[in-house]
Amino acid sequence: MFAAALVGASFIPKLHIVQTLGTAFDGRWYLEIARHGYPDRLYQEGQGSRWAFFPGFPAVVRAFSEVTRLSLPDAAVLAAFVCGLTSALAIWLAVREVSGARLADRAVLLYVFCPTAYVLSLAYTEGLFLTVAAGCLFALSRRYWITAALCACAAGLTRNTGIAVILAVLVMALPAAWRGRAWRPAVAAVIAPLGLVAFMAYGWAAVGTPVAFFSAERFWQGQHFVWFLTPFGALFAALHAGPGGTTFMTDAMAGLALILGFFGIWLFDRMSRTPRTVGGAIATVPGSWWVYTIGALLIAYSAYFTNSIPRYTMAAFPLFVAFAWKLPRSMESAVVGVLACLQGALLVGVLSSAMHPSALSLLH
Repeated sequence: MFAAALVGASFIPKLHIVQTLGTAFDGRWYLEIARHGYPDRLYQEGQGSRWAFFPGFPAVVRAFSEVTRLSLPDAAVLAAFVCGLTSALAIWLAVREVSGARLADRAVLLYVFCPTAYVLSLAYTEGLFLTVAAGCLFALSRRYWITAALCACAAGLTRNTGIAVILAVLVMALPAAWRGRAWRPAVAAVIAPLGLVAFMAYGWAAVGTPVAFFSAERFWQGQHFVWFLTPFGALFAALHAGPGGTTFMTDAMAGLALILGFFGIWLFDRMSRTPRTVGGAIATVPGSWWVYTIGALLIAYSAYFTNSIPRYTMAAFPLFVAFAWKLPRSMESAVVGVLACLQGALLVGVLSSAMHPSALSLLH
């Protein structure tokens, strides 16, 4: 990614790599929240609203800045790097617990070289969210109920996909509490939604609605819930217009994310039905993994803008396990090489398009 950024800087003289990585697109909104918090009303702030973004990542950026004395853009890049690393480690631990170390190695390899994983180098929430989401699934596999609940609580403060993490905890904890009359899973079921509930309560008190993060989306070109139609429409548009279409690239990527999601679910189901042993025991895919994966995909496919769908789909990381399970070892190097090239090309494109007027004031 650093090499790709250098390529971008070679033909964009005004591009300051670190600052751009820390302020590009959504990154500038997170920095505004880290600087000033949230406003006391819902209104159009330039081309959007801070209320559409959750407070978890801005809080991490602010903490990094306070501890390291770095500027907020530099601290955001450092936080993204650290969270990207911890997300890979958390995913590896979660997959190893269910499918063994060998499949965990290959799944993380596909994750870090996934074309949309360039966002792990930007001041975006993916690294932080996947750290706590994978940490939650790992903790559930070990029956570390309180740890799982705290991870779900953090996920609810990071992005709306945290709902899928919370549901995964509830699906596992409530039956365990009922069957075993145990207090830990019962407490976990109470703790898990507290992060999301706290943010909703804060929004209610500040601007009069508990779903301020949802209401604020209308400030982006009238964005609204579209009943999962966007990826289907994008796929149809890409097939209908062909490579000559003005939005072919974003439509094709969103359509491909839809196809890979359905194909990944099919592979995941096949993998779960195939007898395997991990550590001498029969390995099964926990129900929490299914709940989280389906939930993450549904939230990704509910996006209003086609260019958001590919990176949102990456949150359904158990699908990387399914693809790794089916990927022939003889093709592994070739596949990773192609994915790495695509990831680098996407980052160059993102850095190039980030040099727009609304970002220039933050880059100086």
